[in-house]
Amino acid sequence: MGRRYFNLALLTEGASDQWFLGPLIDRQIAELAQQPAVGFDYSGVVTGECFTVAPRVAVVREVADLLQYFDVVTIHHDHNERAKVDAIREHFAADAFRIVGLVPVRETEAWMLADTDALQKASPGSDSTWEVPHDVEKVADPKAVLKAALGGRRDVEGASTGWGRQ
Repeated sequence: MGRRYFNLALLTEGASDQWFLGPLIDRQIAELAQQPAVGFDYSGVVTGECFTVAPRVAVVREVADLLQYFDVVTIHHDHNERAKVDAIREHFAADAFRIVGLVPVRETEAWMLADTDALQKASPGSDSTWEVPHDVEKVADPKAVLKAALGGRRDVEGASTGWGRQ
């Protein structure tokens, strides 16, 4: 019997979340796929055509479309929007097991702080030594700490609409 192909779609709040979560998910799933006990093929996450901050009807329509073609649809929101993920799962009750919420305790940027290798690659000109906060989920303002870690690089979130499949 051949290996099974696994495909996954990702909906995020914005482009910077896609830039972080897409590669993170890809690394984790690709590593899992290589384990002999699991054994499946995976070619990478596909981002949806709208952000989760779009009007609810647009997000529901996008999830419905993605569920037709993908094994799992991951939906990202920050902690204050956790109920939106639950509402989507309730709306698609028969497929709720295929909808995975990615909701940090505070903000997704806190997760970015824990990936020191990625931070150093994102800011190669920075010669400062990066120290990971003990519990990144408890950092009061992870965006400010992230900005300092990246040497004050500008946020280019507005430079990309994030619309369109990869």
